[in-house]
Amino acid sequence: MALINKSDIEKLLNVQNNTKNALCISIYIPTHRAGKETLNGQDHILFKNKIKEAKALLARHDVPEAEIEEYMKPAEALMNDNGFWRHQAEGLAVFITKGFSTHYTVPVEMPDVVYVLDHFYFTPLLPILSQNGRFFILCLYREKIGFYEATIEKIRPIDVSSFVPETMNKALKFDVKGNDQDFTNSTTTVNGTNIVHGPGSTKGDEEHERVREFMLEIDNSLQKILHNATEPLVLAGVDHYCGIYRNISKYKNIAPENVSVNENADVFNMNNLHEKALPVVRPLMQQSHTDSLNRYQNVAGTGVTSEDIATVAAEAVHGRVDTLFISPSEPVWGTYDAKSATAEVHENYQRGDHDLINLAATKTLAQGGKVFVNSYNGMNEVTDGRANVKALFRY
Repeated sequence: MALINKSDIEKLLNVQNNTKNALCISIYIPTHRAGKETLNGQDHILFKNKIKEAKALLARHDVPEAEIEEYMKPAEALMNDNGFWRHQAEGLAVFITKGFSTHYTVPVEMPDVVYVLDHFYFTPLLPILSQNGRFFILCLYREKIGFYEATIEKIRPIDVSSFVPETMNKALKFDVKGNDQDFTNSTTTVNGTNIVHGPGSTKGDEEHERVREFMLEIDNSLQKILHNATEPLVLAGVDHYCGIYRNISKYKNIAPENVSVNENADVFNMNNLHEKALPVVRPLMQQSHTDSLNRYQNVAGTGVTSEDIATVAAEAVHGRVDTLFISPSEPVWGTYDAKSATAEVHENYQRGDHDLINLAATKTLAQGGKVFVNSYNGMNEVTDGRANVKALFRY
């Protein structure tokens, strides 16, 4: 299950920039985890219709029929993968160009749209990639190690079983004696690494060291998913274990407060975990948004801000946008001229156009800036309804 992050956007941008004379296909559909929609194959049928729509759009770009079929082979293969359609979240995003395809299941409902352009279209994913978009939960419990991706509304498990054992008991070979925990002197295997434990230390010291090494392995493994992510990570479990992880973790955005869990009610019920994590993470998201908006308002009108989409898009390409606030809207079509270093808005789509909001947001994210999405996670005060963007420049 691919977890989309900023590095994936950078990869897709690199693909589109290095694939010459090829169109880029972006398919989005809402999907369902379970229920009658899944049983009836509703998501599968909708995706099949999106393939037909993509083929029609390719034909409108004068792509020969044989080439259209070649473009759409990855989508056809995905459509025919019955197992794939039984494991969906709230949305699906598929990206295809010549010699390349990838897809992501996401915990946010996606629109029902297809774009065939000279570049990939990322705007529907911005609520996930924005500063107020999502957070993560890491459950650290002896009977359950779990990792989750969440938004304010939704949560889904991320399969980390290939590199993290499902329980501490299994990994560390705990002996359970009544209400206490004891240990055997043995070799622990974590992520393929043997950790040998023998006599010579107290059981308390040995427990702490073994758990510390176990937590370090978890943290190293999660870097494969988190990379340089900036979303909050909420730790759930026993304070002792959460404290060890917090002290050794290289991740810089761990929420300051742990979530206590009850074994039966919470550890094996992700919705309970989600409910308990919200009071911890919501203030962090709101504070980050408020601080950034205050920074913008304090210097608005001084030349280091703009609400003009053409200006914002051009400055984003140059890496000048520090913080970008956007509100949901229809695409704003236009072009960027590298020679004049300016962007131009078109009333209607013209071949070769960018959605300038998409361009501004992806360039801001790729160059280390912050993006906030208005009307997402209860943050409605970003714009007054007249502007699609607000940008604070770096200099």
